Amino acid sequence: MIFFRFCLIYFFSSLLCGSYAQIQIPNVNADYIKNDPYGNIYAVKDAHLSKFSPNGKLLYNFSDFTLGTISSVDVFNPMKIMIFYKDAGAILFLNEQLAIINSPISLHDANYFSISLASYSAANQIHLYQHSNKYLITLDFNMREISKTPINFPYFDPKQMIELEEKSLAFQDPELGVFLFDPFGTFYKSIPVFTSNPVEVTTELIYYTNNNEVNIYNYISMSNEKQKLPFSNVAQTLFYRNKMILLLQNNTIWIYEKNENRK
Repeated sequence: MIFFRFCLIYFFSSLLCGSYAQIQIPNVNADYIKNDPYGNIYAVKDAHLSKFSPNGKLLYNFSDFTLGTISSVDVFNPMKIMIFYKDAGAILFLNEQLAIINSPISLHDANYFSISLASYSAANQIHLYQHSNKYLITLDFNMREISKTPINFPYFDPKQMIELEEKSLAFQDPELGVFLFDPFGTFYKSIPVFTSNPVEVTTELIYYTNNNEVNIYNYISMSNEKQKLPFSNVAQTLFYRNKMILLLQNNTIWIYEKNENRK
């Protein structure tokens, strides 16, 4: 994560010096974006999922209108992408070509109701958050229950559940902050980052976009910094190596890349 922090600083320095190239991904609109460990970009719009190369080339498309709007996409493992449909109470797994691996899994048929969040871990496990009873439920890939842990925080209402590299888990609650759980589902830390915007969480950093700034909080050193973006109307920011991927408020996606040929 020191390398990731260095990349952020290096990239912002490049942007301020003007040494960058910009690419707009054509003919795409997105409600939100994700990127996988290989830098591929995923755009979600209603029931539609598109996958692009790190340079913005369209690779694959997927949609299943029978399941409704896509609530979240987990690309932590790009060979086994998990899509969560909250309203349908279903999850679906796709391969790296966005082809269906298995039939949709009904959470309702498995007696899991009011599931508001779902994610897929590097340990081949499915995490569910049951909003009505405030349970963190862990399942194996065959839907066998491994654990069911109560979360005893009053007014806890997370909007995101994020898998981290070391198999731990983060929840983002706009009012209460970011909560970290270990691989066994046990709470161990809360972090005072308050925002209603989507956050990205690593093993050291939490960052999010607000008012055309990227807010970066290091929860190990408990230090905070802001980097002004030289662009307007930015809704979401992602980073991959020397690239910054921006989702603008008009739903267009832009890639900004360090250009070694520019001075």
